[in-house]
Amino acid sequence: MASEEGAFVEPRVAPSKYSERVVLKSIVGRSDRGSELIGERVVIGGWVKSSKEQVKDLPQQPSIPCKHVVELKVEKILHIGTVDPARYPLAKPKVPLEVLQGYPHLRPRTITVASITRIRSALTHATHTFFQNHGFLYVHTPVITTTDAEGFSEKFQVTTHCIESDQKLAPKATQDDEAVNLENVKAAIMEKSKKIEELKRSESNREALFAALEDLKKANELASQLEAKDKLNHRNSIESGKREFSKDFFSHKTFLTVSGQLHLESYACSLGSVYTFGPRFRAEKQQNRKHLAEMWEVELEMAFSHLEDVMACAEDYLKFLCQWVLENCSEDMQFVKKRIDRSVTDRLKLVASNSFEKITYTEAVELLMKVTERKFKEKIEWGVSLTEEHESYLTDEIFKRPVIIYNFPKEVKPFYARLNDDGKTVATVDIVLPKVGTLIRGSQKEERIDLLTARIKDLDFPREQYDWYLDLRRHGTVKHSGFSLSFDHMVLFASGLIDIRDVIPFPRSHGNVSY
Repeated sequence: MASEEGAFVEPRVAPSKYSERVVLKSIVGRSDRGSELIGERVVIGGWVKSSKEQVKDLPQQPSIPCKHVVELKVEKILHIGTVDPARYPLAKPKVPLEVLQGYPHLRPRTITVASITRIRSALTHATHTFFQNHGFLYVHTPVITTTDAEGFSEKFQVTTHCIESDQKLAPKATQDDEAVNLENVKAAIMEKSKKIEELKRSESNREALFAALEDLKKANELASQLEAKDKLNHRNSIESGKREFSKDFFSHKTFLTVSGQLHLESYACSLGSVYTFGPRFRAEKQQNRKHLAEMWEVELEMAFSHLEDVMACAEDYLKFLCQWVLENCSEDMQFVKKRIDRSVTDRLKLVASNSFEKITYTEAVELLMKVTERKFKEKIEWGVSLTEEHESYLTDEIFKRPVIIYNFPKEVKPFYARLNDDGKTVATVDIVLPKVGTLIRGSQKEERIDLLTARIKDLDFPREQYDWYLDLRRHGTVKHSGFSLSFDHMVLFASGLIDIRDVIPFPRSHGNVSY
């Protein structure tokens, strides 16, 4: 645009940098609500459907027959996609979220999912901002791995061809084998031993006792033969499996990762503070509102740090996320507060502005054991994992704010957690928030190779799978700690929703992958 003197004048309404369209928000989102742009011609791009709240107490503006300050008058439609209302799944004014789950490719067009997507994007931005501002390096950990980071997870196997199952690899049992198996023989040995004791006490029939002893001897011999046969079959099965995997793409048994923690440690012990952010996969056949086969996690690891450092970092990170959403997603938060959960912003403010309660696992158990007005579904006692019901009672009923629980029994936490001096607990931490439960899990890692090796052996984990991990201790290490945050659950907390399938773009669960 040129002025009368010929000098270039920048247009008052700037289009998008990579498109000729003008974003509607750049007009109605101005301080004057667009009144200074009256008379401008612009190209607007986007969906016709929108939702805006009427703003009160506006300054005096020209009288326009509309609830907004300005009216956009259409001169020409440049692009339009036709829709057949009779076939369009989202034709109704209000479609329940449960129904929208069946149309993940179309539901971004709805106001609710659009708001959740912007909140999710803001939390992603906030995550990178927090860690970059605090000197963390962003590391891409692998999605494909040979190592089970937890040692007991249900994993997805990665292969380029169909590998026979363990049952097919093992020799097929005949009807005789099924009738005479090791368990049946051992049960028979116990019965025969009892009968012999009875005969010895009676001393009435020496021939019967002799026959029973011979029978027991034969049963023991048969049991020894079956044990040897089982060991041979197991060894053959493993060797056969190895031969099959040698033909596979990676030549080893590989899986989709359940955690990037172990790989992240190698970079933390070399570069200092690091973090990663990506999908994690679990082949658990659960169908509920809190779990999916593919979920996103934020994980970090800090060198020269202890469990107390993890607690401090995790608390600061959560407060930063909540404050970021409150400050940068005000319109979307107004929408979810009105349509989804009226208390959602109050919970965000609670986390952002209050200190967290800090108690040990033992103290948490003692508090829960004193509860008399409520009967928990799962019995609470020292040594058991705290259930979602236990956690919610601590946060919602007892403390009414976020709770940090630390020093759990070693039996309920990952093998790599550092053993405390009491020999019973490990340096681990869970951070529990109202409504969503445990959002963060962390630990100080076991840097002492002898204790870590013993723990792997005690749990009967395959040593060769973790040998590279032990190298991080063999060749020099430092004390280091870290935590992981369930990102999808953080979106649940920030949005007020209760079903994880509503906050992840394309949810994957048992029996459900359509796109």
